[in-house]
Amino acid sequence: MFKLGTDIVKISRIEKSIQNKSFLQKVFTLNEIEHCVKAENFAGIFAAKEAYFKASETGLKFPLTELEVVYKKSGKPYFKGIANCDLSISHDGDYAVASVILWE
Repeated sequence: MFKLGTDIVKISRIEKSIQNKSFLQKVFTLNEIEHCVKAENFAGIFAAKEAYFKASETGLKFPLTELEVVYKKSGKPYFKGIANCDLSISHDGDYAVASVILWE
């Protein structure tokens, strides 16, 4: 069985949120924070985590740092430690979007 989750995030909303240290610590791992250069990177990772929870049908779970987005040498994102999953992140203009496919 396949499960799909998709999320879209307004980048300016995340840009404001990442100014709050508490938000950063609850949502992003240290590796993710080091990876992010722009607000659109943070927004993409946030969208990825929300898309994962939609696909898994568990609802949003905090802290979101229990789920970590990492990258292959090619630049393709994936969730660390989750084998039965595919992740895609994109951003354009004011929005970031992510899609997750889970399979059993």
